[in-house]
Amino acid sequence: MKRNNYIIANWKMNGSEKSISLVKSIQKHLLKKRKSFPIIVICPPFTSLSQLIKQSKNSIKFGAQDVHYSDSGAFTGSISAPMLKELGVKYVIIGHSERRQYQKESILELSKKINSSLSKNLKVIFCIGEKLEEIKNRSAVLKKQLTSLPSKFLSKNIIIAYEPVWAIGTGKTPTVNEINNIHISIRKMLHRKVGKEALSISILYGGSVNSNNSQEILNLSDVDGALVGGASLKSKEFCKIIDSSN
Repeated sequence: MKRNNYIIANWKMNGSEKSISLVKSIQKHLLKKRKSFPIIVICPPFTSLSQLIKQSKNSIKFGAQDVHYSDSGAFTGSISAPMLKELGVKYVIIGHSERRQYQKESILELSKKINSSLSKNLKVIFCIGEKLEEIKNRSAVLKKQLTSLPSKFLSKNIIIAYEPVWAIGTGKTPTVNEINNIHISIRKMLHRKVGKEALSISILYGGSVNSNNSQEILNLSDVDGALVGGASLKSKEFCKIIDSSN
């Protein structure tokens, strides 16, 4: 069953007025180099979303890095799904390991965020992954994290991003065989949860993805794209990653 391929940029807490030139550079490359390419999603800080969406073309989609589960209320500093929709945001990252670690996000809280986002027709990029000390219990860790997902959902509305926490920003990655086998295992877990719908769910790899390893990773049979961190902040590097996906 055909699955969508994605290259998703997570800018994290990076970005400035120069961000528009970075996006324009990527757009120029897409128009010049290729007639077909994966779905490109850029997730900048919230403060940059409005400007980037207004000045960008349809070749790039935009996503938020987080969302609150309530539509409105006394939640200082939070951003709701309706607010994101009003800006023209199409995607939202939920469950990134940095938020799990620093904001202590629970399985229940993540579940509420996912349900809120889906109810507003936002596509969810749901991050899962094990810490270094959890590698021996990886399957159990990933299975528990996946319980945040609703019991029923359409594959087109959920993207899974597998990011081993120990690989994020470290330059270390699992072997390509390990990555492919883990993705196969995740799909089996999803199949037990939602049945045949799991066959259409895109599962991305993230964690120190760069232009040196992207082609080998993106050509794996059970990898449907990449969630890219630091390498997405450099136009040439990010474009090389896009070009390496076939």
